[in-house]
Amino acid sequence: MSRSFLELLAVHEEADELFLRHQEALLSLDIQSAMSILGRYEGKLLAHMRDEEALLLPVYQARTKDVPGGPLELFLGEHRKMRGFIEEFHATLAQLCAQDGSTLKRSVIGLLDRQCMYKHLVEHHNLREKNILYPWLDRITSEEERAELLVRCGHPSETA
Repeated sequence: MSRSFLELLAVHEEADELFLRHQEALLSLDIQSAMSILGRYEGKLLAHMRDEEALLLPVYQARTKDVPGGPLELFLGEHRKMRGFIEEFHATLAQLCAQDGSTLKRSVIGLLDRQCMYKHLVEHHNLREKNILYPWLDRITSEEERAELLVRCGHPSETA
C-alpha cells in the first residue's frame, strides 16, 4: 500500500491533545501539571519540526517552485513563531508559580488569552501542511522515498 505524508497529521493530533491537557491543568490551577504537560507538548512539537526542517523541507525546497500559499519561508517562519510562543508560555508559567488567589486566576486567564493566538497560528500552520506541504511532498517523491522519509520521521509502516 502506498504511503502518504498525510500520515504525519497523527503527530498534529497527538500534540493538539497534549496542549488541551495542558490547558485543562491551567483551568484547574494546577500549574505544576500544566508545566509538565507543556514540556511534553514542546518535546513532541520540536521533534516534529526538526524532522520537517531536516528531512522534508529540503526535499520540498529542492523540487518545487512558487507553490501558491506554500513558500518555504512561510513554514520556517511559522516554526520560529511557534517556538517563541512556547518559550513565552514557559516563562509565564514560572511566574505563575509564585501567585495565588485572584492574582493567579487572572494571570491564568491572561495566559489562556495569549494561547488563543498561538492556537490560531498552529491551526493555520497545520492546515497549510495538510493542504500544501504534505500533498506536494506526496507528488514529488517516489513511493520508496516516502516510505524512507516517513520511517526517518518516526512513522514506520503499519506492516513493519
